[in-house]
Amino acid sequence: MQKRSSFLIATVIVGTLLQACSGSNSAEDASGDGATATADAATVAAGEEPGESLAFEWSANGFEQLSAEYQWTGSGRRDEGFEPNFSLSVPETDDVIWSSGCMAGGKVKTAIYFTRPSKMQRNRATLRFETDKSPRTLAYEARYVADGQMDGFELVQSVQDPMFAEMRAGTWAYVHIGEGADGTKLRIPLSGAARGLGAFLPACSGAKKAAATPRSAPVLYACDDGRGVKATYMGNDTDTPVVRMEVDGQVHLLSSAVSGSGALYESDGDKKRSWHTKSKDGVWQESAADGSNEVSTNCREV
Repeated sequence: MQKRSSFLIATVIVGTLLQACSGSNSAEDASGDGATATADAATVAAGEEPGESLAFEWSANGFEQLSAEYQWTGSGRRDEGFEPNFSLSVPETDDVIWSSGCMAGGKVKTAIYFTRPSKMQRNRATLRFETDKSPRTLAYEARYVADGQMDGFELVQSVQDPMFAEMRAGTWAYVHIGEGADGTKLRIPLSGAARGLGAFLPACSGAKKAAATPRSAPVLYACDDGRGVKATYMGNDTDTPVVRMEVDGQVHLLSSAVSGSGALYESDGDKKRSWHTKSKDGVWQESAADGSNEVSTNCREV
């Protein structure tokens, strides 16, 4: 998830070449009315002033163009190894731009891995979103998170948020975080997004949930640093799955968190701890509360 520097350099070059070569495209440059979204009051940025649409900004000034290797995927699967997820990534890698996961109460937590604007205040920035079919520009207050697992922006939405409906109908998405030249602007193809959301959103709303039995038997792992780890997965057929970790004679309860792939569990306190599994592999990680002194080890089920 930390491979964004090379991605940003590459997309700047591609975006510049596309703008110089293609000129204006009326179908893709259709602009909205610039109104701020009000459908999800908990996440819409307060006091946002109407302005030019993002599609207009793209046609006039250019956005970075996301390369075709990034693909939208979505799943409603819920078992001991997977949670419902909707993401934009390079398949079979950890190169993830966007990752959404389910929360309790029909909510969706979305993580967008954009660079922190240098002028951002209080770890908050406005995220503006629009598609080529949008009637308006949506605006949200996003929180910047940097904890070793994720360096990017996080927002919580309802499954009925208009963003998802517009993603299903559109061909291109325009995303802008930050203000002016200090922000990040990205033009993203939406091919595959409708299919992914169709599988993911029902799992978050509770309309369709895969039947699963909570796993109570502990699973043993052997780690590269010589330690043995015991994990007991509980509540995986609910909205609040947890794992009980036994490490170095101590017991830790970690809650499910958003992950680009596999299953991720985290806890906070005097130390931050995380357990990230995929298939029969796992990574145990510990750090100080501020993210320093990080120690991690790779483990495999025995």
